Amino acid sequence: MKQSPIVVRRAGLLERYHISRFSSLDLDSCVLMAAQYIHPTGRQLDRRTIYDALAKVVKAHTALGVRLAGDLARDPVFERLEKVDLSEVVEFSDTCGLEATIQGQLLRKFDVTSNLPLWRVVISGDGTVCFAWHHGIGDGKSGLAFHRAFLSSLQSGESRDGNCIVIPLKNALAPPIESLVDLSPSWLKVASTFFGLFAPVSWTLAAKSWTGSTVPNEITFQNHVRLIVFSPDVASTLLILCRSHGATITAMFHALAASVISDLVLSEKYATISSLVPISLRGLSGTSNDAMCNHVSSLHSYTKVNPTFSWEHASQYAAELRSYVKKSVEDIGMLSYLNGKYDKFFQGMLGKKRAAGFELSNVGRFGFEKSSADGPKWSIGHMVFAQCDVVVGAALKLNVVGDALGGITISVIWGAGSVSDVFADQFVTKFKDSIEKLRSEGAAIQG
Repeated sequence: MKQSPIVVRRAGLLERYHISRFSSLDLDSCVLMAAQYIHPTGRQLDRRTIYDALAKVVKAHTALGVRLAGDLARDPVFERLEKVDLSEVVEFSDTCGLEATIQGQLLRKFDVTSNLPLWRVVISGDGTVCFAWHHGIGDGKSGLAFHRAFLSSLQSGESRDGNCIVIPLKNALAPPIESLVDLSPSWLKVASTFFGLFAPVSWTLAAKSWTGSTVPNEITFQNHVRLIVFSPDVASTLLILCRSHGATITAMFHALAASVISDLVLSEKYATISSLVPISLRGLSGTSNDAMCNHVSSLHSYTKVNPTFSWEHASQYAAELRSYVKKSVEDIGMLSYLNGKYDKFFQGMLGKKRAAGFELSNVGRFGFEKSSADGPKWSIGHMVFAQCDVVVGAALKLNVVGDALGGITISVIWGAGSVSDVFADQFVTKFKDSIEKLRSEGAAIQG
């Protein structure tokens, strides 16, 4: 006899935001974290090894064993799946190149009408594991949590569960952020937000801000991906430079991106560059970095157009990010004023000016506690973090992750028409050149 579906819980405020954007209106596809798995003996990741490791990960993370149900536009819920058939969510790819693999994955949305979970794994021939997931079940740091769990499972040995994993009944989803943190917005936040939404654009800071092209009326996930990779030596030099100037890697990348874009739009009479930088709320919510959840907000800024990089600006922005963490929860609290009408909120964006010209999302460095077991062990090398959101999101997306070896990778992503390909290519080239200039200065200082 078939069991009745078990509702794990209703989706929270931020989860509903993503579910509506992803699944109700088809405005987004997936988030992705790729990692290359290396074994000292040259051993490859075969199907059996992958299935055995994934079995333990799926059992440990409730988010990997749920589907969406209910009114996806207004009141979605998470339903527990009876089982997950790994043969339906694990794929093997012979696509040439990581950029092409990521680009292809960002084109693919999840079928929420099926009994499949809200994630998939794509394995490349070089041992790279691409974990793609629906934003409704996890933020960017959730990708790091998945790979930590997968690596730990690989190192601990075999489980022999077979292809079909029965989902445990006892596991619970991480609570929504509003059940752990007071999100109540101040009256000033309410007033300023409604002013920004309903006042003529010419009255707002957005009027003279660069935000790329307008949001298209026709939805497409067509995207372009460029990877910027910094070796551990370069990353170390940049980190030393940041610390010496009272800045952070995030703030330094933000200041560099703003200066490069300023240089590219200098002749177009923009006053500012609009940007978004996500802020993790796990410190406020007390949620482990090993959990899959949506505990994140963001800082929306307007940076004055200035083609010259400034460490002073980077330092000031680092301080602004630190001071805004607690206040940023009000942005999530404002979602309650939509009264569940997320669909109308997003539909109102189509054909309008974008909110941000670029988004810089830094999930931090992959941390992993080394196994005490004897013998050769699996490890992780190069990593890449990427996300789609090319329809209504920022025109350019810079997704940053640090790997266990000490390197840093930035995926630069833009949608078809959000900026011209020429503009994006120039941005990538100038950004890399600017980093090299800083690296040279840092190397000279270090002697």
